[in-house]
Amino acid sequence: LKWWRLWPRKESISTPDWTNWQAYALHVPFTFLFVLLLWLEAIRSRDIQHTADVLLICLTTTALGGKMINIWKYAHVAQGILFEWSTWDLFELRSKQEVVMWRFEHRRFNRVIMFYCLCSVGVIPLIVIQPLFDIPNRLPFWMWTPFDWQQPVLFWYAFIYQVTTIPIICICNVTMDVVNWYLMLHLSLCLRMLGQRLSKFQHDDKDLREKFLELVHLHQRLKQQAQDLPGFAAMMQYLVAMIMQVMLPTIYGNAVIDSANMLTDSLYNSDWPDMNSRMRRLVLMFMVYLNRPVTLKAGGFFHIGLPLFTKTMNQAYSLLALL
Repeated sequence: LKWWRLWPRKESISTPDWTNWQAYALHVPFTFLFVLLLWLEAIRSRDIQHTADVLLICLTTTALGGKMINIWKYAHVAQGILFEWSTWDLFELRSKQEVVMWRFEHRRFNRVIMFYCLCSVGVIPLIVIQPLFDIPNRLPFWMWTPFDWQQPVLFWYAFIYQVTTIPIICICNVTMDVVNWYLMLHLSLCLRMLGQRLSKFQHDDKDLREKFLELVHLHQRLKQQAQDLPGFAAMMQYLVAMIMQVMLPTIYGNAVIDSANMLTDSLYNSDWPDMNSRMRRLVLMFMVYLNRPVTLKAGGFFHIGLPLFTKTMNQAYSLLALL
């Protein structure tokens, strides 16, 4: 994200950074100008089929522009969360079981992301090279230009512009999605780690009350982070992105919900019956508090989980059948 000028320049900021001129220098002539040219082509077109072909990529790139502005505005929120995860003692792994869980889930996440990146980047050569074999030559995507790009000499100006812009748009889109999914994955692992620590409580532990209150504080921080994450994640992708872009965030969002729902069982499995009456009262109060669900919301309206994925696919198919 730093390489593509999507991440703030400063290491720690508390407000949106709108002074990054390097970001504007990269994305205004490529990303935002490309979106504008696509919309001009769609508006000026008089053929419905041609307009539909242009809108296919136009809506996707417009959503990317929205996500880009969103990440510029809320990147400081994600930075603050990452700073807590990397510096707070509460988030340090304290047992072999936690380390094994962490490594396993990260290896699986790496495999999924590598497959997703290869599929996304692998499409670029096919998009760029195939039009060169058409006679007459055509651009990978239709866009409006102030000159007649169908002329043999002028064609290469528009073609080189798209060859430069398409990889930038693709990689920015992939990296922004991946960082959103990783934040949700990490949050779900922190909740699972909290559940493991709750289940290991014994009535004869030293400093039992202090350890319990420490985990209560950890849960409060995780719940606050779960409320902060949807502001950072660009949720326009749920309307216009492809199936994989919708499915992966719902999977990791569902993992956050499942991990939070298991905390009550984890605490119940601890050695709480043999604790003193004061500790049992604290445990009972915290178990009642844990019954409040921890969920991620897209734009404050939709719960991010597998039900959202099935609902999105169902409504998309219904709209397709209606058309």
